[in-house]
Amino acid sequence: MKILENYLDLKQKEDLFYVKGSGSRVKIPLLDKNLALLLGILWGDGWLASRKVALKNYSWRVGIVEDDKPLIYKFIELTNEVFGITPKIHNRITKLEAYFSNRIVYETLNRVYHFPDGDKINRLKIPAQVLESDELTKQFLSGLFSTDGKFIIMRKNYPRIGLDSASLEFIKEAEMALIRLNFNPRFSVWNRKKGNKLYGLCLNGFKQVTFFHKEIGFIGEKANKLEHFLANNAPLRRFSPVESHARGI
Repeated sequence: MKILENYLDLKQKEDLFYVKGSGSRVKIPLLDKNLALLLGILWGDGWLASRKVALKNYSWRVGIVEDDKPLIYKFIELTNEVFGITPKIHNRITKLEAYFSNRIVYETLNRVYHFPDGDKINRLKIPAQVLESDELTKQFLSGLFSTDGKFIIMRKNYPRIGLDSASLEFIKEAEMALIRLNFNPRFSVWNRKKGNKLYGLCLNGFKQVTFFHKEIGFIGEKANKLEHFLANNAPLRRFSPVESHARGI
């Protein structure tokens, strides 16, 4: 709250806040699981209008673009729950955009949690407040993997969960967060033909994927895909030489 008061002339009516000249009343939430999940979604596929454009047009837009409808609706639900705002939906043919404009939320994301306005490449960091708690970290990673992550089934039903980013510092922070949560991520670097290098993390194999599902989990369509895979596939058990001989293998 004090950080926001340094930049905004906040007005309050009961438990809602607003700035002079705005008819929009919003909540200013404490950091909890819902907000951490919402932050993860935004850090993955979200954006803030550049401050220069926002000041010029006085349009403090916040939004995400996704082709995952259940995830879009979860974003809308969380935004309403956390800030008391219901985003609008714009159909982009192949994707959906959910967005809203609010100065208080914009400044909360930018000033308090350091979500960059405009271009995000090499400017992303996991909020320090999130990393103070394992439970908040799990929620943030759930939102992040649900947007920027992927679930892949390799040959012979070998499962893999991955996360890619053009921001090295950010992907290394995600790696350290996973290690702290007892995961075993594999780090990789891809030299793309065009553009910046791409940095990736992978959780390989049935044990890691099952652990991810239990401790972090996806939301949206990736959640359905992972749950279907786990329900219909069992890990291949490697027998010891003694067991193999006893079984006639």
